[in-house]
Amino acid sequence: MKQADAKKEKPPVVQTELWVENRLGLHARPVAKLIALAQQFEGTTLTLEKDGAKADVRNLLSVLALDCPQGTRLVLKAVGPQAREAAAVISGLFARKFGEP
Repeated sequence: MKQADAKKEKPPVVQTELWVENRLGLHARPVAKLIALAQQFEGTTLTLEKDGAKADVRNLLSVLALDCPQGTRLVLKAVGPQAREAAAVISGLFARKFGEP
């Protein structure tokens, strides 16, 4: 019975507000760093949302298409077994401004 209950459990969902603080916004280099981090969380779905538009965090063109200059507010949604860890790691990357000014 416990196995059946475990299958019915919904995976953890984490939503986090992120701000693009680096001077040049989200361009190819920071997005590549973001994708590299996201690849570590294979079983977790990661999406960014900006003003209703959504992007798969693992898709470079999808994220770049959000057009995120400095000061942009994004919402990260992580769904899956590593949702909390993924959200924390990605939030840290944004907080460190992707290692840029």
